[in-house]
Amino acid sequence: MIYGFDIGGTKIAFAAYDDKLHPQLAEVHATPKDDYDAFLALITEQIQRADSHFGAKMPVGFGFPGIQNEKGAVLAPNVPAIHGRNLLGDLQLRLERPVYGNNDANCFLLSESHGGAVAGKELALGLTLGTGVGGALIHKGCLISGRRFGCGEFGHGPVGADVLARYPGLPLYACGCGRIACLETYVSGTGLARLAQYTGSEQTGQQLMDSWLEGDARATTCMNVYLDILSSGLGTLITQLDPDAIVLGGGISETPALYQALASRLPACLMTGMQAPPVYGPVFGGAGGVRGAALLARQPDWAFSSLA
Repeated sequence: MIYGFDIGGTKIAFAAYDDKLHPQLAEVHATPKDDYDAFLALITEQIQRADSHFGAKMPVGFGFPGIQNEKGAVLAPNVPAIHGRNLLGDLQLRLERPVYGNNDANCFLLSESHGGAVAGKELALGLTLGTGVGGALIHKGCLISGRRFGCGEFGHGPVGADVLARYPGLPLYACGCGRIACLETYVSGTGLARLAQYTGSEQTGQQLMDSWLEGDARATTCMNVYLDILSSGLGTLITQLDPDAIVLGGGISETPALYQALASRLPACLMTGMQAPPVYGPVFGGAGGVRGAALLARQPDWAFSSLA
């Protein structure tokens, strides 16, 4: 049995998996906003309850939207309760067992490479389209990570000049990373809501997606801008990395029509003669992050540990 946590800014998903990665227990709780002690207490309570249920102490992995620096501090601005804290070290002391962690996009792609959408692909690219944009790469079954496990921050690449030329009035949004006009500021769920305002709609991102599927003209205008930006960004990544396959995650990825629209646009965003790899939706949906986090506990080489 292995445990996994997917830590987000608004909720924490927890699950326990058997040796065949079948979930045996699952819970979702609200993330304590900025109370680190409350955060640690919540995690500890969930694990102790699971230990009691299964009658043993199990290894545990954590996925979160950020990285761990050389001193062991987690850098996760979207989760104030843990930002700047030695999360894994503190949890190891409380839980009396090794704990492992990695970026949540890495966990997502790790899950989709084990029985999921990109299983068996030599070089796979993952992109999560949620509140922000996360990215990850797996080559021959191994996560590609830098010294600080920050490799794959594709959402902080710039929006393409081709898009800016096509939409000269497109606002250059400030990004939380300190730069402007990052891809994340347009193609995340938050970015989609911004584009709705830019195209004259007052709908939320999900409402806009629904209206697009129903053929609403204003929603279609907005989605055309969104899809042009996303296709351009994917085209740049395909040209630079040449992945065998791409898998998308996050709430936006659950719309099948998205993949048909991308397939029709991607060829124009590539170098002449280059073919686009397949772009897949996730097999494990919203559970991919917690499943991938649990896999960290099975294969510690994929993670940074509490002993960093």
